[in-house]
Amino acid sequence: MSEERWLTPTDVRLLGSLAETPNLVRAARSIGIGRDRAVYRLQRLARLYGHAVSVAHRGGTTPGATRLTALGRRLLQRAGGTDPEVQQWSGVYRTGPPPRVVLGPGKELVVSFPAGEGRAVRVAVEPEAFVIARQRVDLSARNVLRVRVVAAHRRPHGEAEVLADWSGTPVRVALTWSSVERLRLTPGARVYLYVKAVALRRIAAAVPARTTRGSPRS
Repeated sequence: MSEERWLTPTDVRLLGSLAETPNLVRAARSIGIGRDRAVYRLQRLARLYGHAVSVAHRGGTTPGATRLTALGRRLLQRAGGTDPEVQQWSGVYRTGPPPRVVLGPGKELVVSFPAGEGRAVRVAVEPEAFVIARQRVDLSARNVLRVRVVAAHRRPHGEAEVLADWSGTPVRVALTWSSVERLRLTPGARVYLYVKAVALRRIAAAVPARTTRGSPRS
């Protein structure tokens, strides 16, 4: 059975709203439900899948935020929703070895999923999947991207987002602000991004939600 088997249309709308507005009350209101119902639906998905689909950050000097976990993002993508945090790139699949997706001249990504030779595919990766280094190092990650830092933005709760340019392809990386400062990730800095092949997943076609006995369908 697919990962979408327990998702309802309301669940998909809630996950999509949280992806765009990481405030549970506002996200719930935007799809016409109350906070308590939203909490129930998120807790229900966590019980069914065995892992949280969202995580709440509270405390500090900034308002609390509720963000999707990697599971929540994956469910949203596979249900046909949109998550602005997740990057998607289109390319041509080559069987290798190793299997890879060619995005353009001199730009390709080693992947772990199967597809047909020469087939057009889309790959996605969460910003948290990247590791940044100032110098080339020997890691298990199959993909090494030489990029230029465009900007670094500070987020609540000590988090940060780095915007980088990979030969004309924008890349977003999530990390801590302390890492931004320690690595001196200022605009114009040339750094290396590492990402494992298994972190790059293929974007599948949307799968309609199916009715499951004993679970609410709204």
